[in-house]
Amino acid sequence: MRTMSGHQGAVRSVAYSPDGALLASGGDDRTVRLWDVGTGRQVACFEGHVDGVRAVAFSSDGQRLASGGWDDSVRLWGVRQRRLQGTLIGHSSVVWSLAFAPDGFTLAAGTQSGAIKVYRPRLRGDGARALTGHSRPVTGVAFSPDGQLLASASHDGTVKLWGADWGREHATLSGHTNWVRCLAFRPDGQLLASGCYDGTITLWSVPDGTERATLRGHAYLVNGLAFSPDGRVLASASWDETVRVWDVATGGERESFNWRIDRAHALAFSPDGMTAAVAGGDGSIVVWDVDYLER
Repeated sequence: MRTMSGHQGAVRSVAYSPDGALLASGGDDRTVRLWDVGTGRQVACFEGHVDGVRAVAFSSDGQRLASGGWDDSVRLWGVRQRRLQGTLIGHSSVVWSLAFAPDGFTLAAGTQSGAIKVYRPRLRGDGARALTGHSRPVTGVAFSPDGQLLASASHDGTVKLWGADWGREHATLSGHTNWVRCLAFRPDGQLLASGCYDGTITLWSVPDGTERATLRGHAYLVNGLAFSPDGRVLASASWDETVRVWDVATGGERESFNWRIDRAHALAFSPDGMTAAVAGGDGSIVVWDVDYLER
């Protein structure tokens, strides 16, 4: 286990680069930071946001990092150049969540207004497209691994599936009885997990939206979800200050961790499945060895 410290306030989001060498984090101190996973050393600190950063996401080629937060902005950073590349226009609401599509340039942002803004910044004249359907903040967005679907989670208690090409709503998944805070696709794209304010996690079949299972164990809001690269385990981060690891096939809990980092706000698996990282409310990031869980 390694602890990375540097943020001056809660860390709200973490993401591994596609090659697993870097970890990005965003926090209440208005910064986006890059860390060397091997050494735990901070290698860059991006400043420019004027309020807390809620979400970070790498493009599929690892060349760009997107960040968004309470200052109503979405910013793009050059990972190799270590500098701001631009701020996306057509946006005027708090950003709760971000996700790049597998194509490497389409970017979805879940906003406070309930709209999802979809950007294609490489295409001239293609501004932000708004997907409307949620009535409350969109707290989680994720593209399916094949790029055909976009999933969204909202405080309106629903999860929606959208066609990633034209943004047509395919399905509304209803079953949660409280705010839905986060979601994640299994790497094969056939299962979607969503985490709720009441501490439950629901597993849904994709694309039909059938409810498969409900995982119970957390005492409070589930704020982060991530599948292992082989899809066999699901990790969850909660405001009950624990990280739990679940067996996807059985729905049983395999491990529970409490590293005394205050509320656990977000987590991510490394691309090789050897480590995972969790963002803490005390400003720290814990990276731990999880390879034994996949044997």
